[in-house]
This record gives sequence, C-alpha cells and structure tokens, in this order.
Amino acid sequence: MDKEKVTGSAPAEYKDNLHGQPLEFYGEKFREADPQEIADRLHLPFNRETGELCIRFLGKKYHISHPDFHITMAEPGMDALSGSDSARILMLRYLCLSSPAPATGEFLSFRDMPGGDLYFKQFQGRCIFRLIGKYGKRINVFREICEKFGAKKVDYADACYDFELFEGLFVRLILWEGDEEFPASAQILFSSNFSTAFETYDLAEIGGILIGAMGGMEKFHE
Repeated sequence: MDKEKVTGSAPAEYKDNLHGQPLEFYGEKFREADPQEIADRLHLPFNRETGELCIRFLGKKYHISHPDFHITMAEPGMDALSGSDSARILMLRYLCLSSPAPATGEFLSFRDMPGGDLYFKQFQGRCIFRLIGKYGKRINVFREICEKFGAKKVDYADACYDFELFEGLFVRLILWEGDEEFPASAQILFSSNFSTAFETYDLAEIGGILIGAMGGMEKFHE
C-alpha cells in the first residue's frame, strides 16, 4: 500500500509501523502515554485508583487498564475486541492519536475523504464486495445483526443502518437487495469527522473490522 500521507494527523513514525509489528508498537506508545491526557483529549471517564479508561466500541462498554492495555468487557454480549488484533490496533491508534471533532450529521463516501482515490480499490475489495458477498442475498440476516448491535435504522435503500464505532464516529452500511434484473449492491459511508480521527487508509481497516464483527455477532447468536 502506498504510504503517502493523506490527512496530516499521524506522525510519520506511526505510519511507518503499520506494516511491521503494529500491536507491539502502539502498545508501547500507549504505555508511554499519560492516561489523563488520553481521557481529556477523548472525553473518556478515567479512574485514577484502578488506572482504567472507560470507552464504548460498537455499542459496548469496555474498561482498558493503563499501562498494560488489559481490556475488560463491562457488560454481557459479543466481544468485538478480544479475538481481533486489527480491532485492538485500531483501539490503540484511537487512544494514542485521535482528536475527533464533533459529529455534524454529514456522511461522506470513502472517495470523498482526503486521498480516498488512492486506496479505493483496496476499500472496495475488502469492504464493499465483502459486504455484498456476505449479506446481499441475506438482507433479513443483515437487518437482524444490525439490530443486535444497536445500530440506528435509517429510512433509505433496502436496508440502511448507522453503527457508532467510537463516540460520535458513525459508519453507515447501505444495502440494496439483488433480484433477477439487478445484482445486489452496497455502500459504506463515514461521518465526516472521521477525517479528524483517523487516516483515510484506516477506513478500509475499519470497514473490514465492522464486517468481521458482524460475522462474529452472527455466530454468537447461532
């Protein structure tokens, strides 16, 4: 993947470790960070006595201890973090790097994001085509899973839901069911403040993490 900087938010040394050992790299950055600064920057509750930050991810509350990055799910349900290194790396990048602006209600396509054309083929393959392949012919299952995540239903297309990834950062999944005349199609949009929280190339990873979590939710309820 081209490593050209596209949003100006992440220092070069962070980007250069995306393809090395990112879990260890960002884990060390988290250990070196001041947890109170993280809490203040991201408006997260922080318990000084336990050293734990409290954060919501895909509708579930988690406690994350500092400095060891031990994750505890604070409520019952499917855990989207424990089995996914990609999700834990995303969490670490969010904690160490992000300063998201408030949501405005505006949503953008991947190509509308800074530098989106550079990574669109990767995004299309990893996210759009994958979403269609998994749920294009199972739209009722798609609806059920979205509801189990507590995603907000939007009156658009055959099925459309807004997932809150982190507080104020929303991913909109849109699905049109296929028929004899037209194949199934899909779109994934991001709240416009994603550009202040992540690099554009992160959004392909985020889409993949979300679709993977949906598969996990489906198995959790089998």
